[in-house]
Amino acid sequence: MRGEYHSSDHYVAPPEPPTSRRPPVATVGPLGWVRANLFSSPINSIATIVMAIILGGLLWLALDWSIRSAQWGVVFNNLRLITSGLYTRSEIWRVELIGALLVMLTGLSLGIWGYVSRGVFLTVAVSLAVILGVLLIGARIGEPTLYMLAEPERTPASLVFLGTQGDEVSFEIEPLTDLEAINARPLGYIENQSRTDWSTRAREARDGTLDLGAYNLHLTAALFRPDGSPVTRDGAPVRIAATPDDAGSTQTVELPRTGWYKLEVVRDDEANDENAGYAWVKVRGVELLPSQSELLAAREVEYGPRPTAARALLAEEAAYRYEGTRTFAEFISLQVAPFLSTIALEAVVGTALFLNGWVIGILGRRERRVRRTTLAAWVLSVPVILLLLGGIEGSRALPAVPSIQWGGLLLTMLLTVVGIAASFPLGVALALGRRSDLPVIKLVCTLFIETIRGVPLITILFMAKLIVPFFWVGLSDLDMTVRMMIGVTLFSAAYLAENVRGGLQIIPHGQIEAARALGMNPLLMTTLIVLPQALRAVIPAIVGQFISLFKDTSLVAVVGLFELVGIVDIIVSGQPIYRPYQREAYIFIALIYFVISYAMSDVSRRLEASGAGSVHARR
Repeated sequence: MRGEYHSSDHYVAPPEPPTSRRPPVATVGPLGWVRANLFSSPINSIATIVMAIILGGLLWLALDWSIRSAQWGVVFNNLRLITSGLYTRSEIWRVELIGALLVMLTGLSLGIWGYVSRGVFLTVAVSLAVILGVLLIGARIGEPTLYMLAEPERTPASLVFLGTQGDEVSFEIEPLTDLEAINARPLGYIENQSRTDWSTRAREARDGTLDLGAYNLHLTAALFRPDGSPVTRDGAPVRIAATPDDAGSTQTVELPRTGWYKLEVVRDDEANDENAGYAWVKVRGVELLPSQSELLAAREVEYGPRPTAARALLAEEAAYRYEGTRTFAEFISLQVAPFLSTIALEAVVGTALFLNGWVIGILGRRERRVRRTTLAAWVLSVPVILLLLGGIEGSRALPAVPSIQWGGLLLTMLLTVVGIAASFPLGVALALGRRSDLPVIKLVCTLFIETIRGVPLITILFMAKLIVPFFWVGLSDLDMTVRMMIGVTLFSAAYLAENVRGGLQIIPHGQIEAARALGMNPLLMTTLIVLPQALRAVIPAIVGQFISLFKDTSLVAVVGLFELVGIVDIIVSGQPIYRPYQREAYIFIALIYFVISYAMSDVSRRLEASGAGSVHARR
């Protein structure tokens, strides 16, 4: 801006340009979005506050229940069943190898054709940090006090645990002789009854039906080695006797060696004494054992067989029950740390394989040979996976594993992938056939689509199991898993055909005329002009159908295959100790369904936004 001269010949400097100012914080960024969308008017503000209170309350109740009361041991104690079902344990390495192969190929493909955003790296880094951090924190948090219920009709009783040399273990007998003691019962305990039985006794005590105050107690607790010899201190056996007069005393001992120990509780009074009462035997310093049978077997191989005793109770995770609330430290020690320790190795190895594949893909994305090799690897992975899962009949290196043993998340993902891969080309062919000018092809495709769409999926599955062999005897020997794959594929293809037909109908007729003017035959015109535009237009509908297919695989449980939902039903109904914890098990698999469905939906959104030239066409 130039200065000016006035009549007085004085130079007047130009005005200073206005200083640049940032827009108000309340109009841009997160605060601006909140103001524009959540507090744009008084009514909107009131609705936002009310919904925040309701959602916050529900979230608080969920977190409070998850931390203070829920028993997530039903998940990490049965994680192998949830992921791979009843697959032969000695051959489980095949499932792990398949998982590693798929993770590696996924990272390689993203490195070549896609991208991994900063948010994905941040999520992976935070997840690994949480896993390793919680494991370290959980290792430093002491094990909770174990409470073994001593009853007059269920003694002697023994608590078997694995101790480490130098650990201090203390035990104490606390009589339940008044109403206050039963109302203030401990948070968790070791016992082999169902918690419903003990809750019934506690309710009777509160109601006055069971008078604990009239009961006397005569118990003795002693610590023994596996060979039956007592643990001594200063030359005397470590033992404690408790009666109503001396209850509350505690014995503490430093374990002399690493190995199995047995805390035995016996009655000193007569067996028919009607005044023999109830008591808690409180044990501190004992580490809970993992409940997986193969891990317990490994401990026995390392430390020898467990001590034998009448009514032996094992200090394992699955038997530690809660009747009230727990602290956050106990939640980390008992619930989170064991789960993360179960998946820690797989998480670290899987992340390393994914990142290695992604880096290799980035470095070789310009090489045609790398791209072709990756595509060939995906194609060849299908028969390789089926060969690894099924094995070879009569082979010693790769013995056959019947498909009836495939289950859990493994079977769910297998049905989903096969259904998607097989139903997509079949659905496209049916959609093209329904729009064909040949009457026979059009009639057959229309009849197939309308017939399949007119019945529920469960009917198709029952037909595949029971009715199809009546039409062709040769199908009676067909594997049940293969039958279900065929049924799911046919059902999904019929619905997919209608989605594709909707996309074909929106193609302008001028596109077809232009292709004919260029001399294209019908095959080239369909594959190069019509189908790419039609499929791009119905990407959301197609992916929505695939998500529905993924969730509908749960229906195969009604025909005897145990996918994710079916195997969880076996866990909570077939093992009495887990029957009270159905809620935790089903919440966990609901999270699995949500994560996978959301991932498929996110891929659909990204594909719709930037895939197949949809965005580039507008530029």
